[in-house]
Amino acid sequence: MQFSAKLFLENSGNYVLGPGRIELLRSIAELGSLRKAAQKQGMSYRWAWGRLRDAEKALGIALLTGDSSGKAKILTPEALELLTWFEQTEKAVAGVLAQADAERPGFLD
Repeated sequence: MQFSAKLFLENSGNYVLGPGRIELLRSIAELGSLRKAAQKQGMSYRWAWGRLRDAEKALGIALLTGDSSGKAKILTPEALELLTWFEQTEKAVAGVLAQADAERPGFLD
């Protein structure tokens, strides 16, 4: 047995970001394309774009911008900062959970 957790950023009880959208942002950063990132995640372009638009609206910032050709999508500086913060928070929570797991009662083995 071990602890596990998934982090979600919510605003007034409404879902803004979580593992799926964070992974989508990571894929966009890696691939430079929302379409390719959506395919990698096994989702439609329309669904992926809708989720990111919802997040942008809730956050009040743009997450994506076009490159100079206007075709590729890249993360805005704010999206990169958000992604870094979320990843750091995930690591911190993983550390807390690992410590708690190491100190769990013996009868939970």
